Formats: sequence, structure tokens, C-alpha cells
Amino acid sequence: MTIERILPRLKKNRRAAQLIEEALLLSVALVALSLLVGGVDSILKQASGLTSNIWTSISSSLNDLFSSAFHW
Repeated sequence: MTIERILPRLKKNRRAAQLIEEALLLSVALVALSLLVGGVDSILKQASGLTSNIWTSISSSLNDLFSSAFHW
């Protein structure tokens, strides 16, 4: 009789453990996704800064070159 009482409790505990496991896996996946998005955002910001610096250098060089040739 005691075994019959214990077995349903064990089955209920297993269902709860599966739900907890799924919740933990979901939280780990969300943390990993946020780290990935943060890394991509950082890379894109650095690429944007590099492109801006290159464009500024080219623009400054062309301005210096043409301003000496043409006196506006």
C-alpha cells in the first residue's frame, strides 16, 4: 500500500522536474542569445567607426588636395 502512495508522488515530481529543466534550458538559451546579439552589436559599432574614420581621412585628403589647387 505504501508503494502505491509513493509512486504517484514520484510521477508528479518527475513532471515538475521536467518543467524546471525546460525553464532552465530556456533561460540559458536566452542568455546565450543576448550575448550573441551584444557581440554582433559591438562588431557593427566598431566597423561603423572604422568606416567613418576612413571616410573622414579620404575626405580630408581630397579637401587638402583640391583646396590647394583651387582657391575658393
